[in-house]
Amino acid sequence: PQPMETTPEAAPTSTQAAQESGSAEETSLADSLPLLQAQVAEHAQTKVESNSKLPVKVFGTIVFNTFFNSGEANWLDNPNTVAPPPISGLPSGSFSATLRQSRLGAIIEGPQVGSLRTSGLLAVDFYGGIPNFQSGQVMGLPRLLYAFVRMESARTAIEVGQDYMILAPRNPTSLAAMSFPELCGSGNLYLRVPQARVERTFAAGKSGEVLAVGGIVAPIAGDFKGAYTFVPPNLAGERSRRPAVQGRLAWRARPRSMDRGFEVGFSGHYGTEQYVAGAISSWATALDFDAQAGRIGLGGEWYVGKNLDAFAGSLGQLAKSAGGFVEGRFKATSRLEFNTGVGRDRLFDLNLFPAVLAGNTGVFANTIFRWTPEFASSFEYRWLSTVPTSGAARRNNHLNFVLAYSF
Repeated sequence: PQPMETTPEAAPTSTQAAQESGSAEETSLADSLPLLQAQVAEHAQTKVESNSKLPVKVFGTIVFNTFFNSGEANWLDNPNTVAPPPISGLPSGSFSATLRQSRLGAIIEGPQVGSLRTSGLLAVDFYGGIPNFQSGQVMGLPRLLYAFVRMESARTAIEVGQDYMILAPRNPTSLAAMSFPELCGSGNLYLRVPQARVERTFAAGKSGEVLAVGGIVAPIAGDFKGAYTFVPPNLAGERSRRPAVQGRLAWRARPRSMDRGFEVGFSGHYGTEQYVAGAISSWATALDFDAQAGRIGLGGEWYVGKNLDAFAGSLGQLAKSAGGFVEGRFKATSRLEFNTGVGRDRLFDLNLFPAVLAGNTGVFANTIFRWTPEFASSFEYRWLSTVPTSGAARRNNHLNFVLAYSF
């Protein structure tokens, strides 16, 4: 993210207020221009600073999505599964626009603690739901994305807070899927979760280095399906009374650059969930890789596990599942890139773990054009096929046009 060093938004706001005041003395844009320039210059000299006098960098992305669905998408603007067709005689499909995937954040540069540099990050978007109001679609509720503190040296880092989980860290490339990553629910495991982790980099000769990450994460079981509540519910994960454990070991080639690199990693997860019938385990192992050679890139992951509903696996069910995704990338120019990928999540051992859904497949292709380093547009096509354990597959064609401006 890029820091926001000035706040020119204040100037258009004052102009609009003057134009809409309805006073007898009208204010023209030409008359107000010197005042606006003075305000912008004043903001340019103002540095963002916290109460503790620590430097703060503000960042964000305004994301505009216009989308179309041919079927019953679960999330209209960023779908990952397909629901049954409506039984009331209504036609399937949808079309609309939203800015719910826009996000805001701040980076705090902290003091040096011995040999460790300290920093903090906080970021939110507006994908936390909509209020129960007639026009609630345009009133996206804030949602916590990241909130963590890091202490790091050249080879060691300690982090406490909410961040991407350690398990299966890869995500496909997409501007249309910022709230939840692309192929989430169809082969891409994902969760932003409170955790405490330690990272360490070891030299492995001249050709590469070894990365080791280990930590404990909050015991989220993914079984909260009720109405909104003011306090965290005490469900199967919390009733286990112990954190889950995750770790990852990876090898990364050296030297690295923007257009050259290779990394392969193996990660794992183990947790416990407490139900009326007793405690059951939640576990997963995952293999991930990423390679970049000039204009061409390739990445993906593969996993197998049990009770992965909290991580967008097992199709949100208590079951064993296996899946993964692969993504191809092509950078035609410094501004234009093309990305495509396919992912799948499928259940097995259905006799032992009865489930409503048996599998979910996703395919995507997008093009991203960066008009400037701050402004980008994208067009994406996504195809989803959700297969129930009985009955025909449910399919959806999703089109998404994106405008994204970062500051």
